[in-house]
Amino acid sequence: MIEIASKIVLCLLIASVIGFFIGFLIGRSSRQNKPSQIKNMHDFKVQGNIYNKPIILSKPRPTGEDDLKEIEGIDFKTEEELNHLGIFHYDQIAKWSDKNCEWISEYLCLENRIQEEKWVEQAKVLNKKR
Repeated sequence: MIEIASKIVLCLLIASVIGFFIGFLIGRSSRQNKPSQIKNMHDFKVQGNIYNKPIILSKPRPTGEDDLKEIEGIDFKTEEELNHLGIFHYDQIAKWSDKNCEWISEYLCLENRIQEEKWVEQAKVLNKKR
């Protein structure tokens, strides 16, 4: 019985080493972003401190998403990126702290536009109008 168990363990070890080696070779050959192929650093989203990330939703509320383009400084592309991130409503933006604004600025590569264009203040005004 011990002899059979030891053979099984030996076969499992050999199979795992072979599997690891094959996986390593496949992974290495199919790697998409080699350092020499990176052309633009903006191709990668910067992940800031997760504790500074604003509250997000998995989908808009049943009443539908707000038109974030009404906030001066948010264009179609930025609205799309915010929606993809989970920000659909004025009140979400209105509740952002300075740390949340920094996180979004870093993540979307906005270079401090949120504070300069006063998105939070605009969102508070638009939220009151609803």
